[in-house]
Amino acid sequence: MKLDPKTSKPHLEFFRVGEDGWTELAPGIQQKILAGGLDETMKRGFLNRLVRWAPGAAIDEVKVHEFYEEVLVVSGELLVGAEDDRTRLKSFPAPSFACRPPGAPHGPFKAGPQGCVLFENQFYL
Repeated sequence: MKLDPKTSKPHLEFFRVGEDGWTELAPGIQQKILAGGLDETMKRGFLNRLVRWAPGAAIDEVKVHEFYEEVLVVSGELLVGAEDDRTRLKSFPAPSFACRPPGAPHGPFKAGPQGCVLFENQFYL
């Protein structure tokens, strides 16, 4: 597979995502990697993935990481702890978008009553 010399990303034409290849991240939360991979030790790489949340699935912690992250709520609703009060969950129905630089605290999270699907782009510069 040939990689772009500037981004190290492969050229991928359209392909069906399908139901195979999903892995569990946490109870009720699954990911499907579409392209790439992150090396958090070496602080390099990129990751494009879908993350699907079952109704009411939750991550009860605030996350902070050293890579950039862009998140699009594709379907459903994601509830996210407010920046000024992490115990107060704000609703973000599809389509909603977040763009987070390294070091930005975010969370906790909970899926709405219909669950949700997210598209995430994570990368180091």
